[in-house]
Amino acid sequence: MAKWIICDYVHPGYGNLIRAWSVRLAKKEQAKLNQRVDSLELHGTDLIPDIVAPTGVASVFKLKIHGKVQLRPMLCEGPGALTFTFLIGAKEVQDAYDPPGAPETAGKYRRDLFANPETRQIRHERAD
Repeated sequence: MAKWIICDYVHPGYGNLIRAWSVRLAKKEQAKLNQRVDSLELHGTDLIPDIVAPTGVASVFKLKIHGKVQLRPMLCEGPGALTFTFLIGAKEVQDAYDPPGAPETAGKYRRDLFANPETRQIRHERAD
């Protein structure tokens, strides 16, 4: 039984940004992302230490997915109880984010999400 609700931010002009990002990943990275999302849904941050890490931007976190490609999708808690919302997809390459400024962009999207929760949030859509 799921403990957390996993959602995606819906950009007013570009739609579901995390889905658009994840469908462009290689199948292996998509599988790792889906596995990590499933763990997050079932256990929150309790199961794996540091699965969700701070980014340096208030209330914006990165989901850490290790591999040949270091996936770092940005997310936040809420809106709503026991909810995580993915804000933007990102990778970490040599200690830099791709796209550059991903945490700051995610912070902007988080503010929009909390100002418009009824139109900016949907249940998470998997890439597979």
